[in-house]
Amino acid sequence: MNMINALVAPQAVRAPLALRRSAKTGSKTRAAAVAPKIVTASSNAPIGGDKKKGARGEEAFRLQALGKNPIVNAAAGAMDVIPGDYRIGGVLLGVATFLGPVCHLWTQFGIHGFLGAFLAFQASRVRFRFSDTDLDVVFIEPGADDSTALDVDTESSGDNKLQGGGANKWSFDSVTNWEFWFPGFPVLVYYKENQTRPEGQPHFFPIIMDGKKLYETMLAKMPESVNKKPLVSEWNLDTAFESTALGRKIKESLSEEQLKQLKDTTGFPGLDK
Repeated sequence: MNMINALVAPQAVRAPLALRRSAKTGSKTRAAAVAPKIVTASSNAPIGGDKKKGARGEEAFRLQALGKNPIVNAAAGAMDVIPGDYRIGGVLLGVATFLGPVCHLWTQFGIHGFLGAFLAFQASRVRFRFSDTDLDVVFIEPGADDSTALDVDTESSGDNKLQGGGANKWSFDSVTNWEFWFPGFPVLVYYKENQTRPEGQPHFFPIIMDGKKLYETMLAKMPESVNKKPLVSEWNLDTAFESTALGRKIKESLSEEQLKQLKDTTGFPGLDK
């Protein structure tokens, strides 16, 4: 199933990424500045001129008391995590409910129900992360807060066996093109990179994450797409039609009034504000 990509890779529990990096540095200065002083900062605040160090120590103690690792949060500060989104899975489950109990089309009910449940489950645990240089895919515990994705290693999503092998992590420099179907009504995202294979490797993902945030982040961080992309503020049904050759062909047969209605239609009815 090419669309599902690495989503079916086995889940694993890994050590926090930033801690692994911190261990590799071997810097005694950083270890002394972060680890020992976190516990003692609030009770032994420095006296005299070193107020900034005391403030940093108090903040580290506060983060530790909240169950947050200050090392991880500092290293992951530039990381963007795309939240999960259940709309596609929910729509498919709704269609299944209509096809089965209402129309008694039980085969179609089974297909739509399985797909809907699978995508809803994946939306609860698959997270896209964007750093300043890379995109990677990680798994979190289903239903866990999105911020937990900051602490998870890329290896949690396993090897990308379905599409060329290797880790589910790609540098932006390796991306040669990306597409979004459809701007305004996000359903599927595609990108092609030459990191996995020199001749280029395509990847397809259903939009089981916040489509708007994903799109905005890709616009900001990824190389330009072959096809020009509208801003999120311009999203409507017309931009969705314009994103494909078939959609542009359909528009040629529409009246002026119908074309106006395309531009006036924004978002999924009942799902988008």
